Amino acid sequence: MRNFFRKRRAAGADEDFTSSGPMAGGSGGSGGGITGQPLTGQPFAGPAERPPVAMGGPPRLRTVPGTADALRPGTAPASRDPAGDEVELPRFTMPVNAGLRGPRGTAPALLTGMTPEMNGRLREAFTPTRPKQALNGLFIGRTAALKRIISAVEEERAHVILFGDRGRGKTSVANAIEQIATQAGYLALKLTCSAELSFEDSFRHLLRRIPSTYYRSGMDNPFAARRTFTSFNELLPEGTFSVTELNEVLAGIYGTHALLILDEYDRITDEDFRNKLAEMLKNLTDSSIAVTLLIVGVAENLDQLLGKHPSIQRSLVPVHLPLMTDKEIERLISAGAENAGIAFAPDVVRRIGDFVRGLPYYAQLLGLHAARSAVSRGSTTVERSDLGYAISRCLQEAERGIVDSYNRMLAGARRAELEDVLHAAALCPADEYGVFDPSELTAADGQPAFSDLDDLLTRLTAVDHGAVLAPVPEPGRFRYRFRNQMMRQYVLMRLAHERGTI
Repeated sequence: MRNFFRKRRAAGADEDFTSSGPMAGGSGGSGGGITGQPLTGQPFAGPAERPPVAMGGPPRLRTVPGTADALRPGTAPASRDPAGDEVELPRFTMPVNAGLRGPRGTAPALLTGMTPEMNGRLREAFTPTRPKQALNGLFIGRTAALKRIISAVEEERAHVILFGDRGRGKTSVANAIEQIATQAGYLALKLTCSAELSFEDSFRHLLRRIPSTYYRSGMDNPFAARRTFTSFNELLPEGTFSVTELNEVLAGIYGTHALLILDEYDRITDEDFRNKLAEMLKNLTDSSIAVTLLIVGVAENLDQLLGKHPSIQRSLVPVHLPLMTDKEIERLISAGAENAGIAFAPDVVRRIGDFVRGLPYYAQLLGLHAARSAVSRGSTTVERSDLGYAISRCLQEAERGIVDSYNRMLAGARRAELEDVLHAAALCPADEYGVFDPSELTAADGQPAFSDLDDLLTRLTAVDHGAVLAPVPEPGRFRYRFRNQMMRQYVLMRLAHERGTI
């Protein structure tokens, strides 16, 4: 046994211990990930460079040039470019305990001029990546849509489908309806759909949140004998179940009215799910079950969401969420600024409205980046220079599909003409859903539209050239809209950035 430990200690003297730890490069370590390379990217030390290890004590870490600063808290790790020069790697601008998960923290802020408190206030004031969760002063507009949904649910007992392009705030509206319904005594439950969830999984999840206290017992109820259960999910049979069985369970709801909200329904690609939901909607419409469905999804029309089931449109009240008005966009920016304790110069608010064209997502995104720029330079007023920074950030973070479509559209001949027509289309007056009349297109100098406009529009709608525009057929004419509504804002911001007209 003593010989065994002597051999182990002798073998340990030859092990390589780099700054990554004793198991950094070994295939047998449980950590894995880094395989034999120091943090600086320098070549792995050869046998002659291995340091001696003190017998019986902890291993001494080999000092690797350039890694001391990389491992010190508060500094960014270093790497080396092909020329051998040390390059500082990107890092998070705010540590977690400095406000990433809350408005207050104890660690110092790493972003120049940005305190943890202000960083938290800006995130709460402008929420481009998060829907509004609460009905407060930051929830702006959408009064008409809210009234129509409430009327359909309360007065007509009809199911509702809320749809529209991305970035219009559909989930924020759904969250608002959930809270308004709850305040009125409804049992409002929201589920975010996923392609991985089946019809059975989705409704089991919803029924699991309906407590047995809402169960109606009595001889007219097929589940009257089931008295010991905690949620309605337990009334469903094991495994798969039919729509009829689901409706029988829902028929047991008593003492409330259930509002089931299916958000992001456009993610559902399973035809079986859609078939069963269509059957469920028909059955619920024909019965007096106290359940109403609110379906929310990204689509330009009902057919994109309902697919092969146009017959169920008679069971639904469609609510097409429009773009916001200029006044609503102005109020949105002003409310966010007031909440954060800053101000936007009037011309900046106007320019934001010019760029976003009624899309609240981009209004929130430009507001957030511009406000951060102003605070980081020590000001509480957002100026044009801050808007320029915000637009640069938006262009850097633009959706890859939008950038690819734009570049494909301009590839080949007539690039300048196509760019001018696309710019004119982005500037053209449009209705509340982003549809415009090509007869109203004007060149940048305000002159009438281009002589060969039809040919240029044909190319802008061609799939081979990115299909940036989509024709909207109407009796006796064609109108157009951007196929991806966010392309309109991208075009305006990109050309303003390139032409220096921000």
